[in-house]
Amino acid sequence: MVQLTVSTSGKPTISLDFSGKHPKEVSVREVKAAVQAKFPKFESNRQRLTISTAGAKPAALTDEGKTLADYGVGEGAQLRLKDLGKQLPYQYLYLWEYAGPIVLNPLALYLSQYLWGPYEPSTLQLTVRNLTVAHFVKRELESLFVHQFSRPSIALSYIVRNCAYYWGITGLLIGLTLYRPAYGAVALKDSILNSPNWVYGWTAFIVVNELLNLNTHLHQRSIRTPPGTPRKYPTGFGFGSIVCANYFFETLAVFGLVAVTGGDLGTVVYFSIATYFMQLWAGQKYRRYKKEFDPKVFPGKRWKMVPFIY
Repeated sequence: MVQLTVSTSGKPTISLDFSGKHPKEVSVREVKAAVQAKFPKFESNRQRLTISTAGAKPAALTDEGKTLADYGVGEGAQLRLKDLGKQLPYQYLYLWEYAGPIVLNPLALYLSQYLWGPYEPSTLQLTVRNLTVAHFVKRELESLFVHQFSRPSIALSYIVRNCAYYWGITGLLIGLTLYRPAYGAVALKDSILNSPNWVYGWTAFIVVNELLNLNTHLHQRSIRTPPGTPRKYPTGFGFGSIVCANYFFETLAVFGLVAVTGGDLGTVVYFSIATYFMQLWAGQKYRRYKKEFDPKVFPGKRWKMVPFIY
């Protein structure tokens, strides 16, 4: 017989009784269902259950398909419950955050005529608008048809935070700094930023890296394994020398926006923040790969994200 106690902030401690069952026969999913029966507010996807062990960091019971025994939870164990807040499907996070730039870039260019007064948009402005919209349409399609998410849901607060970033930086900020008369056709008439070779050369650079980024995502999808089975490490184009080749090509594509605009403030801010987070995630993946695989095989001598730099 399995008896557990579950405690959480602001709620009384509860006891869960699974009569006639051994820890090997009780799944995490059953425990979460029992908690929800006591506290209907706590739906399964907003529960984070952990167990404390002496001298070690609390272990999270993340896989609902595993049993209590798999996590070393025995008779009379005490679990800690954290409320993760109101949840939405994980895919919604990406669909919402990418929708903003798709709408805001064309809108910002249109409204700039009223904000700054009438002016003729330059080829550069029209090209950047089209590239930005295409970039985020690509991300929307990848979210719908390519990416597979390790978590079923995410807290609503994350959607608000991420939308603030994408809508604010790649929508409103770039809308204010780039879509203005200083980058218009008249202002750039004799500038290199108005040269077809410059604009379309960098456009080709961006498009190539967007396609290479898409290729890495398709490869990562192809090696995805079912939950509970050993993972495979990526070996496709780019991954032979870079652990996170997808971030590398993404970085180059965003850098292309900075270059083609001659260092527009909005694109510089976008590049700086995006690169910071991608190198952070690349470091985390690098460390995880070293634990999961033979480090001499993978990552081996590969760079984390940018060859010869990081």
